[in-house]
Amino acid sequence: MVKDILDPSLLDQILDGTYPVWGEGLSRQSYGSWNRALGMTTWGREHLARVGLVEGDEVLVSAKRYLFEAQADGRPIKVLGIGAVFTPEQRRGQRLAPRLIEAMIDDGRARGCDVALLFSEIGADYYARLGFTVVERPRLTIDVPRNRRGAPAVLVRAAEPGDLPLLSEISMLYASGAGFAIDRPASLLEFGVLRRRLLAGLGPAGLRSLEFFVAEEGYRAVAYVVVSRGPGGVVLEECGDRDPTGARVGAMLESLAERDPSQLDRTMRTVWPETFRPPQLQVIKSEPSPEVMMVRSISGVAPDYSRSVYWQTDVF
Repeated sequence: MVKDILDPSLLDQILDGTYPVWGEGLSRQSYGSWNRALGMTTWGREHLARVGLVEGDEVLVSAKRYLFEAQADGRPIKVLGIGAVFTPEQRRGQRLAPRLIEAMIDDGRARGCDVALLFSEIGADYYARLGFTVVERPRLTIDVPRNRRGAPAVLVRAAEPGDLPLLSEISMLYASGAGFAIDRPASLLEFGVLRRRLLAGLGPAGLRSLEFFVAEEGYRAVAYVVVSRGPGGVVLEECGDRDPTGARVGAMLESLAERDPSQLDRTMRTVWPETFRPPQLQVIKSEPSPEVMMVRSISGVAPDYSRSVYWQTDVF
């Protein structure tokens, strides 16, 4: 039976094992602080748990369980997210990971979940054998062309906690007409941003940074961007715009790029809805996302994943 792991000594055992794999350049102490802080966020307390199969004082295999809501063709559904599946080296070869995943799915079904979702870093074959199917998610490389007139006249400021409810409304505009879309309350937006902001703050100085800006009109946030910089380059983690064309997002990125006119490389990577195309930006490359999104129906609900809305900040 899958067990929620709350004992600090067992949690440390998991973190000791997973740190070499998912340490993200942090020290072991900072890696522990990062994980604990995420579990203490508003969204993390209600929707995130570390689970596993335990024998005595040994964790045989562990994973993260995410519980969240989504829409399938406009109908509400519940989703079981499975992340960070890890088997200690001395326990490998005993098919413990498949046992845990099946136990998590049974538990998710009992909780009313309709779909199980994960992101594989090891390709599709392993999880395909467990009944998961790949959802194609192209990763785009976009370019912010130089504006010969200089930075556009758009009021850009740092986002504040009070902006989050409005940004949640903007984010959910893209769920309209989608076959599958995650519900994105303010607490989930906050969680996604904090996850990356804490990673930058706890890591070595200068290794990573995160920028979270809004465009404001009439004292209200009407568009936003979340941009990270790190070892993998510049990533547009997520964005949103009350303008269906995304023109304000394009203007914001132009304005931010013009802060350093000498910068030659103005490209960034992103994953965004097919209908979102800010006119100022150029897509110069499309390739499969390195995080392979995979899904499995556990209640008979079968969303149309070819029309999915999912941002990079939602990847777990």
